[in-house]
Amino acid sequence: MKEVAVISVGYTKVSEHWEKSLKGLFIEASLKALENAGLDVGSLDGIYVANAFAGCLQRQTNLANIIAESMGLFDKFAISIDAGGASGGLAIHEAYRDVAHGIRDMVLVCGVEKMSEASPQDVLSAQMSVEDQEHFRYTGVTIHSLAALIYKTYMKKFNVRQEDIALMSVIDHEHASTCSHAQYPFKISVESIMKSPIIADPIRVLETTAPCDGAAAIIMCSHEKAKELGLPHIKIAASRLARDNFNLMERGDLLAMEALVKASQQAYNDAKIKPSELSFIELYDDYTIMGVLALERMGLCGPGEGVKMLKDGEISLRGSIPVNTFGGLKARGAPTGAVGVYQAVEAFLQLTGNAGANQVKNARIGMTHCSCCFNSVVVINIFEVCC
Repeated sequence: MKEVAVISVGYTKVSEHWEKSLKGLFIEASLKALENAGLDVGSLDGIYVANAFAGCLQRQTNLANIIAESMGLFDKFAISIDAGGASGGLAIHEAYRDVAHGIRDMVLVCGVEKMSEASPQDVLSAQMSVEDQEHFRYTGVTIHSLAALIYKTYMKKFNVRQEDIALMSVIDHEHASTCSHAQYPFKISVESIMKSPIIADPIRVLETTAPCDGAAAIIMCSHEKAKELGLPHIKIAASRLARDNFNLMERGDLLAMEALVKASQQAYNDAKIKPSELSFIELYDDYTIMGVLALERMGLCGPGEGVKMLKDGEISLRGSIPVNTFGGLKARGAPTGAVGVYQAVEAFLQLTGNAGANQVKNARIGMTHCSCCFNSVVVINIFEVCC
């Protein structure tokens, strides 16, 4: 297998882009990535399009082929990746495998989502569409209520205060306050979180994400090709996928998150590192409780100890293991299908020393984690400085 590199990135601000279409966002981010590398569209051997909700919200399926034609790629490989919140990470995973095995040489991975023009009801329906409809469609259960069940279970088992779990949002917003592409670039307090409305007891509005639009793109090729081009680049040291039961009620332990444990451990083994060697992590915290659980299941601390990491400042930009260095899902924003690619873009910025005010000192190794259906599908990608 060949070593695989990321040689360029492009992205839009996460926002409500009323004046831009789904295709327009994709093309904007992709052309920025090509321009930054000094490449043209003809250099690409294929594109990987990550998206979760276009079929529901724009009534547009077959997205990769539609976009490929819009970019002038009439005869090149194009594939759509649809795995809810794991879509972006999975698109990178598939592109990584293809380049590593020599199937394709130069590829573009772009995640795109446009959610702001839909009604709140349609967005929630789209979000629930990734769950098993035979179990949930006619019950009135929402993703918020499923997250609330996990949240309550965690607080009861470990006797943890909600105010401590809510610190995950506070830290995300602290990091986003200096991020130019963040949806919400401002700070918030625990007090403001606890005063915000409840969406599913005990979860408050300021503990989860909001609908948004955005697109992020990366260009990948073999490490040898990256060196030939003479471009600043980083190496993909590991890419792992793992799965668990979709129905939370069928899991032996709501808090176990076995797919996350498995994917993380396999990625550490592939990259030949320990969790303590990571310089930073971009994790999938669609709810504050999911961020806390991720810290524990990735092996950064023991069960029930995630909130201590928050309270001790360990995951801040100047902490022992910075997390969500540009604001995470809560504050950078969560254009669902694009999240995993935004994370890869942010890893590239960190590892090439281009993160500006959000730069992690001496960043050498970064890990990204994206998830669908409460870690039913998990993709872990590890990136390293090289050359």
